[in-house]
Amino acid sequence: MAFDRTERRTFLSTIAGSLAATTVAGTSGCLGTGEPDAETEPEPVVDEADALEGDTDPDAWQDVHDIQFDGWVGGWVGVEPAAIDRVENPMLVLFEGQAYELTWQNRDGVHHNVAFWDDDREVVDGYATDGNEREGATETLRFEATPAIDTYRCEYQPAGQVGDVEIVTE
Repeated sequence: MAFDRTERRTFLSTIAGSLAATTVAGTSGCLGTGEPDAETEPEPVVDEADALEGDTDPDAWQDVHDIQFDGWVGGWVGVEPAAIDRVENPMLVLFEGQAYELTWQNRDGVHHNVAFWDDDREVVDGYATDGNEREGATETLRFEATPAIDTYRCEYQPAGQVGDVEIVTE
């Protein structure tokens, strides 16, 4: 089959356009699979989470006294306050000397607890819950924010269930 000049030009333009589209799709990590590549933002591990970053503006945390998490093997998922809703392992912004209650609910029936650690990976002032493995069970930790607090973790899955803490000193 022979092409005339117009048909050949149209054919080559179509091929070039297809290649360009494939190249763009390939650099965005999709290639028709919908999977992110190494250069895209990481996704939450826990399906119930929508994001990896919450609101860390101290003004959003000024009147917060109660914090709620759902506990999953893959990570903590924020429930309250609104600044951490559906955020996996959210950063907590706490004010030095302020009293707080952190309540977490076991969502997968695996043994979890929550503890505040210093930068030496030691529990700060005994701030840790006993832990439980009953799906639906809750535990509440009452604590005072101190500059020694660096992270919060599940002591049974410390690599996956870990978040940073920013202590605001006034």
